[in-house]
Amino acid sequence: MVWKQGAWQRSRCLIRQPVQALHDFPLRPCGQPGCRTLCESGYCPEHKRSVAKQHDEQRGGSAARGYDAQHRRLRVLCFIRDEWRCVDCGWEPNLVTDFRQFELGPPPVEQVLAELRARFSQGERHLHADHQIPIAARPDLRLDLDNLRTRCNRCHSVKTLLETAAR
Repeated sequence: MVWKQGAWQRSRCLIRQPVQALHDFPLRPCGQPGCRTLCESGYCPEHKRSVAKQHDEQRGGSAARGYDAQHRRLRVLCFIRDEWRCVDCGWEPNLVTDFRQFELGPPPVEQVLAELRARFSQGERHLHADHQIPIAARPDLRLDLDNLRTRCNRCHSVKTLLETAAR
């Protein structure tokens, strides 16, 4: 059973029970030509993986997109400048919070980066060095520290979504 806000059915004794929910949207065929698998949107799980793989191959590696060794060094400088804190929501890694709370000075860079890598690989909140003005719009600002801002992955996704929608 799925609990939905406002989807309640009252019995005679006034005990609230959840109503069995149906799909919010009708099922439709997979977007891959010739596939008849029904899914809620886009592609079926099998084709979703292959489409994502194709997208990644066409997209190129991080160095091909401008995220080389120079950018990785600049990224760390951005994090240090912004004190390892998201400029939008204020989120920071646990190690940074502990060092700040106990007034231990600046946290060790390598340990904070290790925490961020672990959080990223586990699908948890982490930090990005975001280009305020996108590289596509101003490639000359790619390695300009003044154009970078520290954002958590949630705030970075929102900003990127808004930029994409504005195009």
